Formats: sequence, C-alpha cells, structure tokens
Amino acid sequence: MKSASPTLGSRNIQSRLRYSGRSRAGVSLLEAILALAILGTSLAILSQIFQNGAEAGIEATELASCRMVAARRMSELMLDVDGGIAPVTAMELPIEDFELNSTRILVHDVEVVPGSMLGILSVRVSVRSFEDDATTIRASYSLTRWIVDPALGLEAAEAEMEAAAAAEEEEAPL
Repeated sequence: MKSASPTLGSRNIQSRLRYSGRSRAGVSLLEAILALAILGTSLAILSQIFQNGAEAGIEATELASCRMVAARRMSELMLDVDGGIAPVTAMELPIEDFELNSTRILVHDVEVVPGSMLGILSVRVSVRSFEDDATTIRASYSLTRWIVDPALGLEAAEAEMEAAAAAEEEEAPL
C-alpha cells in the first residue's frame, strides 16, 4: 500500500502543475461582479453628468429668454422717452410668451427712481420666468439704463436753442 500512495500523490501534483500553467477558458464570478460594479458606477456618474448638462441648458434658455424680453421692453421704454413720454414704475406685469408650447410664466417689473444726479432717472426692467405653479423662479434678469428726466423739458429747451441759432444764422448778413 505504501507504494500505491506515492504514485497517487504524484499524479495529483502532476495534474495540478499541468493545469496551473494553462489559461482558463472562462471568467470567474468575482471578475464578472467586479466588472458589473464598475460599469454600474460609470453609468451612474455619466447619467448625473447628462442630467446636470440638461438642467444647465434649460437654465441658459430661460435666462436668454429673460434677457431678450428685458431688452425688448427697455427698447419700448426708450422709444416712449424719445417721444416725450416719461417712464413710470409698474410691478408684476405679465408677458405673453412668444413660444407656443411653453409652460413658463413671464413677469416683468419697471422701476423708475431718481438717479444720483439732478435730472437723471434710473430705469430698471426686471424679468422673471416662473414654473407652472408661479412660485418657483426659473430665471431672472435685470437691465438698468440711466436717462435724462423727460419731465425737465431739456429736449424742448435744446430744440428752442437750436431754433434760435438757426434764426440767427438766417438773419446774419452774408
């Protein structure tokens, strides 16, 4: 019996040595689980990056819309000032959205306050974009212009001075 035992033991050692040097044909369960964990973590990070990018895109679109509306409203006010109409303060005025399928609510304020110098007005147009519930602000933008107070009548005085200068030129002998 003693002679059979070393042969059996030597066969086990030889077969172990033979299989240990060869490459395996499959993937172990631990390797598969580790690969899936890495893949899952990567997908979670990528989905978060994509979500942040989408939210930033929506915010940028809202801000651009608020800027356009503020610039348009300020231009309207400046045209009124050029026509001799003084701007007045107005709060919480709704704006019709120019996008047909939009669910946002746009509101603008016009604030007119005396400037730091006599005869100067500060005109501020603020536009806010709200969610459907009208409580959550998506974006806001303010635009401020300093203008000469039309109530001073400086334009009329300037026109009178120009007319007087033109009359003097006509009366002057050539």
